[in-house]
Amino acid sequence: MNTTFQYKWWIAVFLTIVVQLLFLRDLALFYYGFCFIYLWAIIKAPIETPPVYLILGAFALGWLLDTFYNTHGMHAFSTVLIAWLRPTFFNILTPANGYDERSSISLAEMKWMWFFPYLGLMLITHHLVLFLLEASDWSLFGLSLWKAFLSTLLGIAVFSLLELFNQGK
Repeated sequence: MNTTFQYKWWIAVFLTIVVQLLFLRDLALFYYGFCFIYLWAIIKAPIETPPVYLILGAFALGWLLDTFYNTHGMHAFSTVLIAWLRPTFFNILTPANGYDERSSISLAEMKWMWFFPYLGLMLITHHLVLFLLEASDWSLFGLSLWKAFLSTLLGIAVFSLLELFNQGK
């Protein structure tokens, strides 16, 4: 991982947190779909990122969101969970010839047959856990599933647009 990429990645992580906290906090699709753009940092982290660093970074991101959203650890738990499951998702989705060590997680490099299943798995896992924790009642299970589904669709749409705008770079 070269230093230019590291600087760009850290700047992008900072910007996604700022956008999440300032603009996307109260934005919802049909009152049920929420966009959690801060997950970009975990989803787009380089493939060779050590899991320990990824988990610690996920905890920091989740804790920061919990602080501003007053959600008492729900974002931290959900974000750490997807960071922990990320290597498992990579194993499930490994291409026949494996990963190139220089590969980055992007639509341009990984193509849609790999990128969208990976993105969908990461988002649906995060959203299901987050909204089930938020509901904390089995009578709200259907509503939690609906919120997770709409949020995943919105997340896939937003991340796809970000990938398309970033494709030439």
